[in-house]
Amino acid sequence: MSIRALFFLAGLLPVLAFEAQAASLSPSSLSLNPGQVATVTATKIKGTLSISNSKPSVVSASLVSPKITVTALTVGSTTVTVKDKSGSKSLKVKVNAPPMTVSPTSLNLTTGQSANLTVSNPNGTVRASSSNASVARATVNGSNVIVQGNATGTAKVTVSDSKTSRTVTVTVTGGGVTGNTEGRLLASNCFQCHGTNGSGGFEKLLGETEAEIFDELAEFASGQEDADGIMAAHTMGYTEAQLRAIAKYLANLR
Repeated sequence: MSIRALFFLAGLLPVLAFEAQAASLSPSSLSLNPGQVATVTATKIKGTLSISNSKPSVVSASLVSPKITVTALTVGSTTVTVKDKSGSKSLKVKVNAPPMTVSPTSLNLTTGQSANLTVSNPNGTVRASSSNASVARATVNGSNVIVQGNATGTAKVTVSDSKTSRTVTVTVTGGGVTGNTEGRLLASNCFQCHGTNGSGGFEKLLGETEAEIFDELAEFASGQEDADGIMAAHTMGYTEAQLRAIAKYLANLR
C-alpha cells in the first residue's frame, strides 16, 4: 500500500467512527415508581429503530419512532436496548418501591375512643410515636397503628419506616359523662372511698384530668404503687379499656 493510500485511510477513519455512533436517548436513564409512565425520545437515528427489553416483567416498553413509552410494572431494574443501523444504546430503568402511605391523614376522637391508622407499602419496620401521649397514644399492631384518645387536646402521631415518615393530626374532645354508661357502672366501686362526685372520702378526685386519673389507676393495676393495697386489688381486675372508661367518667364529674 502506498504512502498516499495510508494517509487517505487515516483521514477517513474519524469519519467512519463518527458515522458509527448510535442514536441518542433523552433522558438516558429512568427512575420510576410502579404505575408511572415515562417517554424517552431518540434522536440522530440512522435507518430503522428497534427496541428490546431485558425484563418485561419490570417494565413494558413500546416504540412509536422516535418515541419510546416505558410503563413501570413492578419493583426491579431492567435495560431497554435501542438499536438503529449504526449501533445500540442502553436505557437503564429502575422501578422503586412505592413510598409508605398512612390513612386517614387526620383523626377526631373522643376521650377513651380508639381508631386504626392503616399503613400501606412500608419499607422495613414501622414505628409510631405521639407528640403528646397524655392526649393520644399510638401503638403499632401489624399493618395498623392504633391511636387511643386519652384526654382532650391535640397531638401529632408520626408513623415512619426506614425511608418515609408521615404525620397524622389527632384531635381529642371530651366525651362527657353522658353516654359513658360503662364508666359510670365501673366507677361505682370508687364511690365508697372517693364520694359519688369525687369530692369526698379518702382522696379528692374532683378537678383531676382524665390522663392524671388513668395514670394513677395504671400504676395501681401494674403493681407499681401499693401492690398489696385496696386500690391495686380493685384495679387489677379491670382491663386497660375499662380503666380508661373509669378515668373518663371521673374526670367529667362536676
